[in-house]
Amino acid sequence: MKDHWDPQPGERTYYRCTQDGQRGYLVRRRGKDSIRLDRPMEEIIRPLDGAWQPDVQNHPLTVNQVTSVAFAADRQLCRVLGVQLKKHEYEWLSMREQDRIEFMESGPGSEGPRDDLYDAIMGTLSGMTDGT
Repeated sequence: MKDHWDPQPGERTYYRCTQDGQRGYLVRRRGKDSIRLDRPMEEIIRPLDGAWQPDVQNHPLTVNQVTSVAFAADRQLCRVLGVQLKKHEYEWLSMREQDRIEFMESGPGSEGPRDDLYDAIMGTLSGMTDGT
């Protein structure tokens, strides 16, 4: 048995903390089962104790992740259409938080194929989220 183990995204077993509602997945650190909080770009490990229960709403994506896919698609569509936008100079995680929130709430905010693409992605992938 390995002392250090992280499952691939499709192999994760998710848990939810009964005390604060945080979501994490099972990992192994120093030979013990632990919970890694489900946060991109961060490794926050908690002990697997009675506060963590299997997540009955096991959805693989967060709203932030779904929106980042929509942003990447919008960015690529703009490149193909020859539309240059200042916000597309940035990667999703490099953008200001307020800009990410605005994109989450209203999409690209233009009529036409960009909004249609955003609506299609959000409509298709939103059913795969946990609502956070």
